[in-house]
Amino acid sequence: MKKSRYFSELAKSHTAEIDDLITDSEGKSVLQKRLNIKRREIEAILPMIEFSPEMVAVAFYDAFRFESKEVMRQIVLSEPGHPSFIKWIELKDLLKIADWAEPLIKASLKTKGGDAFLVSTAALEFLRSNDTYAAPEPEPEAKRERSDDGDEDDSEEMDDLAEAGSDWLAEQGFEPLER
Repeated sequence: MKKSRYFSELAKSHTAEIDDLITDSEGKSVLQKRLNIKRREIEAILPMIEFSPEMVAVAFYDAFRFESKEVMRQIVLSEPGHPSFIKWIELKDLLKIADWAEPLIKASLKTKGGDAFLVSTAALEFLRSNDTYAAPEPEPEAKRERSDDGDEDDSEEMDDLAEAGSDWLAEQGFEPLER
């Protein structure tokens, strides 16, 4: 989907933030637990919308359903501060908003920049659920383990990296690594 530079960059950061929340260090799915924590702490993290809006926007994961995809497409082609970037008051009637998100919205609107943040957040959610280049769903654990066990490409890639590293060290005047 075509996007402004603003949404192109923000969507990448948003996707990365969601990816970070999906699993813990043991590979267990913890997305809902982490989202609930962000939602409970919304007032504490809202000041971050000035410098890392994607880190706050994830709290709105699955908060919106879109009645006008055309309006959402127009939003993702614009950016805050431009005349084509609509206000939250204009957008909210074109959304179905989850009940749990209402307190988050009220808190956001009390924050400087909250209006533009909410419009951007709705656009990020639209992109996440409608963009052909949206983040892939996390792989089931069993499938991930199977691909890790039988994948010879990884060992070949590691050999290539080790050889390249050894060559670089030799170029810097160090003795090449023995293999």
